[in-house]
Amino acid sequence: MMLLWWLTVCVQILLLALAGYNGFLNYVIDNDITYLSELIFVTWAITTVVMGFKLKQYDLNFEKQWFFSEVCMTLGMIGTVIGFLLMLGGSFAKLDPSNVAMMKEAIAEMAVGLSVALITTLCGLIASLFIKLQIIIVEKHG
Repeated sequence: MMLLWWLTVCVQILLLALAGYNGFLNYVIDNDITYLSELIFVTWAITTVVMGFKLKQYDLNFEKQWFFSEVCMTLGMIGTVIGFLLMLGGSFAKLDPSNVAMMKEAIAEMAVGLSVALITTLCGLIASLFIKLQIIIVEKHG
């Protein structure tokens, strides 16, 4: 059981390493101005380590890990809302459609907000899925 869990964690780490190699992690770090995506992956890492310690002690009660998988999802949704607020908040109040420079600035502000929304959503979904996969594999084979 521990070996299967460890294999699952190694695959997850490999997937994150591939994302880093392809520049996705740098993109996340550079474009998430809320830092929620970093918090999400720290939550995943801590939950994974705690789960490993619990498995080593043959403690198969994973209620807290289920909770933290939902925390990752919730943080992603909070980032989505913040991103939409950044995207829509104040961009249209002072907008003058005849001023091209102002339109470019408004579009750039909206792009930042949309980027935050999508990045945090994706990170929350991935981290939540990773934690849930670990739990399901252990519970099925435990």
